[in-house]
Amino acid sequence: MLKNRKGNPVIGWIHTNLGPLLGLLALCVVVTLMSDKFISKDNFLNILKSVSTNMMLACALTMVIILGLIDISVGSTVGLSGIVCATLIGSGKYPVWEVIMLCLVIGLCMGLVNGILIAYIKIPAFIATLATQNIGRGLCQVICDGAPVRCSEESFTKLGTTTIFGGVSITIVYSVFFVILICILMYRTKVGTYLYAIGGNELAAEYSGINVKVITMIPYLIGGFFAAFCGVIWTARLGSGSPTLGQNFELDAIAATALGGASMSGGIGRIGGTMIGVLMIGVINNGLNLINLNSFYQLIVKGLVVAISVIIDVMRKKRTLKI
Repeated sequence: MLKNRKGNPVIGWIHTNLGPLLGLLALCVVVTLMSDKFISKDNFLNILKSVSTNMMLACALTMVIILGLIDISVGSTVGLSGIVCATLIGSGKYPVWEVIMLCLVIGLCMGLVNGILIAYIKIPAFIATLATQNIGRGLCQVICDGAPVRCSEESFTKLGTTTIFGGVSITIVYSVFFVILICILMYRTKVGTYLYAIGGNELAAEYSGINVKVITMIPYLIGGFFAAFCGVIWTARLGSGSPTLGQNFELDAIAATALGGASMSGGIGRIGGTMIGVLMIGVINNGLNLINLNSFYQLIVKGLVVAISVIIDVMRKKRTLKI
């Protein structure tokens, strides 16, 4: 049995993520009983489309959480990238691809600032990313004077509204592509090994020759880049940029990583588990929408999900220490 798990990657993946998979299955059963509209191709595609950007953010955030750190600035980076993109493209003075590249650079800069503050200046991750979150959100308001910016350039909006293969949103393709890149980085390069080592014991990792500062910056750079890309895609989907775009995106990403089994104290977490956690969040949102429950309740549910997941993680650690 063990040999099969190691030899067959699918069986190994299922075994590793069995808990989150069972949770997702149980959740789907509950939502199906609540609404007969849940089991349909269009609804499944709608769920995948709705979680596509969160999938990218959550996978990047998983790398941060494996380090035992946090990043609450990704939502404001989404908003800042989106509002810059809408403002410049909406003006009609700049080529679309140049604006997109600029937005991605902005995301990298936000990630770089976070990485320097945390890895080199040693500011606690929560405080550092709270600062950049407020700066990013403030810049959103300043750039557009607090009002949405229309952006209807067809060559740009197609980047977020195109569908392929009979209704599959192009945003799903983006998500799959970037998740594959993250998986390669995490499980086919030394970076992933170093992340787990630092998250498990930073001092021991440093003594073993790992450049802790540089490795710590990598997840923040990736998170900033992914957040900026998500801001561009959301702006293309909506045909406008809003100063409030990206609010609570970090909550969804954190909830997904917690549901996927990542430990907030570091050293534990899998991209596969996070992917399942993202789908669980998507199913929860979709189910609440299908039964016409007020969207405010979704925040309550997500907050409870994070709290319960962290409680389970703490109890699991206590049980391990007793053993």
